[in-house]
Amino acid sequence: MTPLRTQTVHQPGPERLPKPLEALTRAFALLGTRGTGLIITALAKGPADPHLIHERVPGLSDGLLTRRLREMTALGLVARTAHPGTPTSTVYTLASHGKALLIPLTALTVWAEDHLPTKASQGTRSPRATGRGRTGVPPTRYTTEAVAQVVAGRSGMTAPGRRRRGARTPAS
Repeated sequence: MTPLRTQTVHQPGPERLPKPLEALTRAFALLGTRGTGLIITALAKGPADPHLIHERVPGLSDGLLTRRLREMTALGLVARTAHPGTPTSTVYTLASHGKALLIPLTALTVWAEDHLPTKASQGTRSPRATGRGRTGVPPTRYTTEAVAQVVAGRSGMTAPGRRRRGARTPAS
C-alpha cells in the first residue's frame, strides 16, 4: 500500500497595494484622524501654545489635542519647545514636514469648497453634480505654485480667481 501524499495548498498572502496607493493610504490615515488637519492649519498661522490652538480650533477636547500634538511631534510634523519658568510654557510650531503638508491641505480645502455640499445644503444638488463649482463656473485646475502662494499668503486670493474674505477690492 502506498502512503498518501499530502498536497500543500498554496495560500495566497495578503495582496499589496502599489506604492503610490500605500502612500495615499498612509496620508488618509493621518488626515482621517480627528483634528489633525485642523491643528496643522491652526499652526500655519504661527507658533501657538495649547490654549491658543484651542481658540483657533474650537471643539477639540484637551485630551484629543494633547494626543494629536504628541502624534504629530513624533511624526516630525510639529516641533515642540518647552520654555522654562513657573509655570512652564510649551509652544508648538510647524516643522518642515508640517509646512509641506499645507499645500495639499489647501488644495483639498479648495476642492471641498467646490465639490462637497455644506451641511445646510446637503438636500440640494452638489456643485459636482451640475458640473460647475460653487461659484457657478466650471472648476479651475489649480497649479501647485498658485496653491503655494495662497498658503504663504502672498496672494490676495484664496485660490485663482477668488478674493480672500474681507479683502478690499482696488478702487476703479
